[in-house]
Amino acid sequence: MAIQLISVGTTADDGKGDTLRVAMTKINENTTELYELLGQDTAGAKGIDISGSTIATTETNADITLSTNGTGAIVLDALSVSGTTLSAADSSMITVAENLHVTGNLTTGGTLDVTGDFTFTGNEMTSSSNAHMEITPGGTGNVNLNADTVRIGDADANATLTTQGTGDLTISTNSGTNSGTIKIADGANGDITIENNGTGDILLKAGGQVGIGSVSSPDTTLHLKDSNSVITLQRTSDTGTPGIDFQASGGDARAKIYMDGTNGINKELIFKIQDGSLDERFRVKRDGASVTGTFAIMSDNDSTLSDATISMTENQITTLRSNDNLELSANGTGTVQIASNVHLLSGTPIIQIQRTDNANVPGISFLGDGGTEGGSIKFDGTSGTTNEIILSSFHSSAVTERLRVTTTGAKVSGTLDIDGAITITDNEITTSRSNDNLELSANGTGDINLTAGADINIPAAIGLTFGADTQKIENISGNNLTISAGTNVYLDAENDLHFDANGGDIVLKDNGSKFGQLSQLGGKLTIYSGSASNSEITLGGAVAVDGTLNIDSGITITDNLITASRSNDNLQLDAAGSGAIEMIPAVIMMANLPTSDPSNAGQLWNDSGDLKVSAG
Repeated sequence: MAIQLISVGTTADDGKGDTLRVAMTKINENTTELYELLGQDTAGAKGIDISGSTIATTETNADITLSTNGTGAIVLDALSVSGTTLSAADSSMITVAENLHVTGNLTTGGTLDVTGDFTFTGNEMTSSSNAHMEITPGGTGNVNLNADTVRIGDADANATLTTQGTGDLTISTNSGTNSGTIKIADGANGDITIENNGTGDILLKAGGQVGIGSVSSPDTTLHLKDSNSVITLQRTSDTGTPGIDFQASGGDARAKIYMDGTNGINKELIFKIQDGSLDERFRVKRDGASVTGTFAIMSDNDSTLSDATISMTENQITTLRSNDNLELSANGTGTVQIASNVHLLSGTPIIQIQRTDNANVPGISFLGDGGTEGGSIKFDGTSGTTNEIILSSFHSSAVTERLRVTTTGAKVSGTLDIDGAITITDNEITTSRSNDNLELSANGTGDINLTAGADINIPAAIGLTFGADTQKIENISGNNLTISAGTNVYLDAENDLHFDANGGDIVLKDNGSKFGQLSQLGGKLTIYSGSASNSEITLGGAVAVDGTLNIDSGITITDNLITASRSNDNLQLDAAGSGAIEMIPAVIMMANLPTSDPSNAGQLWNDSGDLKVSAG
């Protein structure tokens, strides 16, 4: 585009020039073309900056291209550039006064002579005598050796690969952009030795994880994989203590595993933990292991020490979860053996023996030193019914049951010996000590109840005494039973009191002398007084008879009626001596008097309403 000029007219304000819009449009178009010629856009994002004698690009890392037309050259003072050829305009030598950086191939037709240091001959670059050979890239550039094999050293002498200053030596693959394999190879099956200088350290640092052996992808910080992976710590002196030290971020020891002891004796593996100080907590010895502090046992699902289920502290084993049982279990048919006494100490100590099948018979067996069972406590019966505890002891050739506790009581097979004073054999209770009494005693005001399906038998001439032997029930001779008391004998029944002589008499005695008798005659009660059957009976006080009173089969008294009992017997009222018979009532009624003279002297008879006495 040709430059666009702004028309300003011929005179000021003649109205013949470009309008303001047209003028500004030309300015913008001219400016845009100028920027394009300089390699910039209207926003100034790229292009060339010309300041004084300096021409620079405005875009970072952008090139400045000077292009000729046809065979023309770009001439910079005495230096000519034509295509890819750099030459001196006056055909003299071109001098590079500063460092020369060639990014492509450097081809020479002869020897490249670097004054003072290097000589290039063919494919060989040599430094001056005893001078170092330095290859220094510019800025962040690299030194690339484009060969599959790079060798250092001469002849068979040892070679050293080191840094020039105090910096680190880094060996990486693919310019450190992705992972690869770095191999340190030696002769077939030869050893590779990494040796520090003097007392210096060997440090292996990894941002990720380290694998040794046939590991392709390490699972941990240090991963060893081999058919027989072993880490060996060998001390140079048997007085040393090799081990593994675990440190905090600050470098102070937090835990340690080390081996102590001289060669051949007292070798011990010791575990220490930091708790204010580095203290021993576990020690593995030739004859076992010891724990200092608490030994915690964790389940498969536990992740931290707080999840532990069992702790062992000194002589104490404790479950840690709330209300957990402590279980000791042997493998297969093995048993849990305790070589010393067992002491249960709690508010309510209980030993529980639980069977896995109610058909089984769990229990406790007591063995001799040879393993022979000498006694046992067994539990038999199904759950909820017929549950029984069986105590057995060795007798003759076998363990024999001696005591069985059932759901309703207990039974003894053999003799029950109580405190060496009482023996119970079968249905017999006997005192063991000579002439000892057998005593049955209830607590407080409790009674002694004797219950039998038949009789309670006391041998002849053996009495049942009360108190101080002054009251006694005894069979003294033959089939006679006596009840004797120092004072009174009371027979007190809530209902009836029965006396059954089984056809015999009930005899009443005073100090051995008979004074009365109760007999059964024809189904009737007969009372005798004194030692003979005709002795007088004295009743002290009023006598009430409910029913008929029969006196010697001669008189019966029923209610207010006195009657002669025998047929045609007279009813006689007779006073003693000179005594008289008194009729006290004002009226004496004689209802059934004969109505004719009975011809019986002294007999009253009714003569048509008149009372008369027969003269005989």
